[in-house]
Amino acid sequence: MKTGLKEVNSFTRELDVSVSWDKLSVGFEKEFKKAQSTFELKGFRKGKVPLNIVKKNLLPSIEANFAEHSLNEYYRKALDELELNPINQAQINKLHFHEGCDLEFVAEFEVSPEVKLPNYDKKFKIKTTRYMASADDISAALKEIRERHSTIKTIEDGAETGHFVNGDFQELDESGNAIDGRKIEKQYIKLGEAAFSGDSEKAFHGAKAGDEITSEITYEEDKKVTYLVNVHKVEEQVLPGLDDEFAVLADPEVKTMDELNSKLEGQIQTSLDNEHTKEIQKEVMDYFVKKSKLDAPTSMIENYLAHVVDDVKSKNKNDQPIDEENLKNAYKETAESSVKWYLIKDAIITSAGLDVSKDLVQTKIDEFIEQNPKQKNEIKKFYRQSENKEKLYEDLLNESLFKHISEFTTNKISEKSTAELKKGKK
Repeated sequence: MKTGLKEVNSFTRELDVSVSWDKLSVGFEKEFKKAQSTFELKGFRKGKVPLNIVKKNLLPSIEANFAEHSLNEYYRKALDELELNPINQAQINKLHFHEGCDLEFVAEFEVSPEVKLPNYDKKFKIKTTRYMASADDISAALKEIRERHSTIKTIEDGAETGHFVNGDFQELDESGNAIDGRKIEKQYIKLGEAAFSGDSEKAFHGAKAGDEITSEITYEEDKKVTYLVNVHKVEEQVLPGLDDEFAVLADPEVKTMDELNSKLEGQIQTSLDNEHTKEIQKEVMDYFVKKSKLDAPTSMIENYLAHVVDDVKSKNKNDQPIDEENLKNAYKETAESSVKWYLIKDAIITSAGLDVSKDLVQTKIDEFIEQNPKQKNEIKKFYRQSENKEKLYEDLLNESLFKHISEFTTNKISEKSTAELKKGKK
């Protein structure tokens, strides 16, 4: 077997393989005799058809089958001989074979490109923002908890701002006539919120069960809709008071409102810090993607985009048509960056000798069980599945990777209140 290797680009290789007829003749003869033994033709016994007639009828298909089988065999041998590991299925070009001739073919495939990492051990700089929990965050959390523990009170003497109105909403045309198919029954609205605030809610003030109200509602982009509303009931949400009794109701592990406020602040800050960690990791990834020298293999980008399309399709509950080309174009830059980071990550892990032992994986599983003793059996069952244990291994290896990189990272952190974050989004 003779081989020749051409480097088309940093990740594409063209492998030229030639196998002499001498090496193929015995195998071809066996293939031919096997086909001849089962060949049937009227006027001849099975397997007794003259050789020239067999060749006339079967030779092209025998050559094609033998060429395909031999191609796969010698392609694998060539890869082993040259120590190559393709990352995609090879495209076979210029395949040539006939009885008595050498087998020749050219296989084009992709390999993982060489990754030239920046000298990150000399320290590199990033900038991130750490947001700090504010009083507004705690108030919002308390409001949510109070709403979960609220009670409903029926209002008999007329609706006011903050009350809930339940009714049938019939949309009217410009002449005041009902529009067929544009009626929403038993709809709840809250006066003073969203579209039912300001002038839009005034018509509902004083409304009682059984009343019929006409109101013009202004939605986004100045879209105005007129409704005829048959009111079924008016209700008020009664929230529990902010006292120690409420604190215990909200969280049996605390005894006072001060303890509850402190615990909520800690939980909110933990969540914010988790987001900060993600931002740090994103900045680190962006640094390496920009500073490392490598090209993203086409096949890996295509696989990434195919997964994006599959994911969008799986979430497309309404079976809306999807423009796959536009979707792929929208994600192409993300795909290239993600593929590059995947290759860079492996290069760092290899160069730094990072790994996660089986003992550490098991220790982490034991920690999960200790933190959630009531789910012990479910956790054990979950991690008996190899893909779940493999995912945990990857997560722990990722932690190890960023811990390693953090030793060489100078992070200039600016701290801001979440109030500044919310202000910036307005």
